[in-house]
Amino acid sequence: MMQKRLSEVRSLIASEDFQQWWQQWLNGRNALAEAEAKYDELLAQSTLMEFRAELTQKNAIDMLYRAGEAEDAAATMLVEADELENRSFRGVSDFEEQRYKVSELWYRLGAVEKERDEAIEDKWPTEPLQDIERAHRMAANEYEREMARKARLWDEVERLWAKSAEVSLLVAEKRTQSRKGRKEAESLFGLAADRKRRSKDLRAEVERVGKALEDARTAQATWLHVAKERFGCMPGSDFLYFRQKDDHKLAHVISLVDDAENYNLEVRPLAVYMVDRQRGVSFLEPARAHVPPPEEGDQRFEEYFLKGRKGHSAPDATVH
Repeated sequence: MMQKRLSEVRSLIASEDFQQWWQQWLNGRNALAEAEAKYDELLAQSTLMEFRAELTQKNAIDMLYRAGEAEDAAATMLVEADELENRSFRGVSDFEEQRYKVSELWYRLGAVEKERDEAIEDKWPTEPLQDIERAHRMAANEYEREMARKARLWDEVERLWAKSAEVSLLVAEKRTQSRKGRKEAESLFGLAADRKRRSKDLRAEVERVGKALEDARTAQATWLHVAKERFGCMPGSDFLYFRQKDDHKLAHVISLVDDAENYNLEVRPLAVYMVDRQRGVSFLEPARAHVPPPEEGDQRFEEYFLKGRKGHSAPDATVH
């Protein structure tokens, strides 16, 4: 790191050689910023596409699983429907037997009624008449009991038929759901495969841009090394440093950035500042040809730049 006076630093900045270097460094910095932005954007797209591909495949697997569940449910319902149909056949058979039995009872009840009516008409003795009336009541009670059983059997048959119809309709719906689910799962698997291909392409593009980004960073580092060799400075990422010729404890720095937030002064590109060895750029002062001793105002100078910056314009440190 060479020793230079302020006038020499300013002359260096104004030189054609430095201005050419500065333009090359600016171009490299812009290229680096563009490469970083492109890399970040592509990386975000690639990550999102990978996530979407995985999510789509998971949804496809879930859909296929639900289609299988619908198919299993249809098979179970079909067994149930067959069982209900068989039970309804047995119910119809039981009803027909009961209907035949009720018909026999009806004929028997009619015969007893006829015999009772004739006995009343012929004025049978009391005891035989009571016997025939008792037989009539028993026949009537048995007829009503078996008639009620016949009604219950028919209600059961109709209930089985209704249940069988309901289950059969649901079987058809579940089968349709299964076919629909398998078709949708197939479509999702295709979409997942397409997104995986796109993710792979994006990942390749990320790697390509990543290499370009590393090249841009290398180029910037190279230009800083060129500044070191050509101008005798010590290059940092934001400043170029020169030892001050008149005071080995101080250094002149040339700003390479525009930063109004992170330093005690509003830093402008190519402006020259003065720093001491202990604090460096954590405390910047405008470059001055004559540096007064501490007893002549350094404390006042520090308070001005450390405490009075916010809400106030900093002194102009731009090269004139």
